[in-house]
Amino acid sequence: TSPLAWLRTRFYYLLIRLYFDQEFSVEEFTRGAKQAFSVVSKLLSQRKLDLLDELVSAEVLRVLKEKISLLPDNHRDALAADIDAIMYTTEGDVRIYYDDDGRKFVSILMRFWYLNGANLPDEVPGETKVFQIVFGDESTKEKRRLFTANYE
Repeated sequence: TSPLAWLRTRFYYLLIRLYFDQEFSVEEFTRGAKQAFSVVSKLLSQRKLDLLDELVSAEVLRVLKEKISLLPDNHRDALAADIDAIMYTTEGDVRIYYDDDGRKFVSILMRFWYLNGANLPDEVPGETKVFQIVFGDESTKEKRRLFTANYE
């Protein structure tokens, strides 16, 4: 992260505390986002999309059902992120938006890097970066891959 981006993000956090929530804490928000990411990622991998009904619009739910149904089982398994397997979390872009009625909204992009033991092929699409990590010795090798996920 560049110093300018870091400074801009901290300025937005100040605005959030001033205009939205005086008790806003990026640490607390990150803990909650991490927990939400873990729960939602498991629901996606298990195709339990109806449990997301109250969280997303009908249009988003329809698109999710369509996209998830097209994934092979091993790719769907890779979506599940156990909270203890999340290795690194950081906030990305922070924005404040106004709608036509003058209502204010906050958008915080979160990035998660997590380990997953899903059995995926070694070849991945062009811009995708997957790192394989081996735990244990030769007799107890456990392969896990490090994935990244961006959620807004």
